[in-house]
Amino acid sequence: MSVRILLAVLFLFAQIATAEEALLSRIAVIPVFSDAMGNYDLEALKTSAEEIFIQSGRFEIVDVSAHPGYMGVPDDQNLRLRSIAAELNVDLFMLLDVSSPHTEMSHSSGDSLFPSNTTSVDVTGRFYTSEGTLLGSIREKKYSGNLSGSTSVDIEDLANQGVILVTERSLSEIFPYEFTFLVSDGPIYAIPMGTENGIEKGMVFSVVALSQGIPRSAEEYSQLSSHGLFQIMSSRENSGTGRLVAGRLVGGARVIAVENSTPGILALSYAVLPTEVIPGDNLGGEEAETSRISNQAEFTGGTGKWGLSLTGTLFSGVIPRMSSVGIRGEIGTRLPLSSPALALRFGIGFEAAYLTQNTRVDSISSSANTATIAGTVSANLEWMFSSRFGIHAGGMSRLGTSADSWNITEWTGYSRKAFPSEVYYAEIKQPPVSFSAGLTYMIY
Repeated sequence: MSVRILLAVLFLFAQIATAEEALLSRIAVIPVFSDAMGNYDLEALKTSAEEIFIQSGRFEIVDVSAHPGYMGVPDDQNLRLRSIAAELNVDLFMLLDVSSPHTEMSHSSGDSLFPSNTTSVDVTGRFYTSEGTLLGSIREKKYSGNLSGSTSVDIEDLANQGVILVTERSLSEIFPYEFTFLVSDGPIYAIPMGTENGIEKGMVFSVVALSQGIPRSAEEYSQLSSHGLFQIMSSRENSGTGRLVAGRLVGGARVIAVENSTPGILALSYAVLPTEVIPGDNLGGEEAETSRISNQAEFTGGTGKWGLSLTGTLFSGVIPRMSSVGIRGEIGTRLPLSSPALALRFGIGFEAAYLTQNTRVDSISSSANTATIAGTVSANLEWMFSSRFGIHAGGMSRLGTSADSWNITEWTGYSRKAFPSEVYYAEIKQPPVSFSAGLTYMIY
């Protein structure tokens, strides 16, 4: 009796494994290039692409090399693919094309006569359905870099790198991952997929409700409004969790999730910088004040995912008789406080600014100018009042150089440092803290 039970259990596991494999798309990789010079190991390049598909957990590889139509001419390509698909049960094709290596010679800079060589290889992947319909194509060019004439180039390694890049890009650009799940109670949502299915922590998906017929109640109508951007927060072998980056999910709704690229956030802000200044010599009244408010407009682009955050900012500021332009870059983290609406972003980075101010002497033919750099630490609170639009507010601290050395040009064309009597601000110190607020827009 126990033997029968054991056999039944083994049979059940075999059936489950077979069912899981049947759910995977069957893809065939077919090289479509000739290599008369013997630069490449064709089978190795094909295998590199197949390994990427296998590691994704989303495809089953079909070996079609024994089929009569494996090597053919482009004129009958659709017929070849349909024939292979029908006989070997193939769902998708990757046609792999690798160019012959191209080498360019150049001479080093200076007086050196020693030439250097740069070798490049083009790798193209064209992706088709079983009907021979083109889904899309991806191309990568790999360079060897400048090498001396006596240094050999590993052509096959260049081609292999290109094949890997093309295949990896196809997973998100040609074959975005998709799955369906039933929405549980949030803000952390359970999904029935995991690492075994190719789901990794940090992946982002667009989600939208699936219609299950005509809604019969107000609750079903509400479930159909489910949509947004969904990020995987943890992934185990056969299950995972995620939370919304943008949008709204209604409990009980069945939704489809389609892999999406990383969302971005654009922000337009107004910043106030309390600034300490040292006025030039012999100034009186308002011009002799030692504190100013710098008004600054900022345009920022950043990542919108939870976790690692990257931002870049262009800004322009003014105080009386002076203006500045600059750039800022930061790295940090974006944390969900009440996803998807409320988030807290921390960052640390640097900024560089170029400052110009008016001069007080007629013999000077240009504005006085200088540059500053500073390290920054920031914190921002972001609130999305819709799936794409929101507002933000926060503060920033700086530590860096002061603007205390100004360059000028006299009417004779002679450039020199300005004297305090020739400018309105002898020194402008870095604002220790500033405050900003503005509008945000999420792109996905």
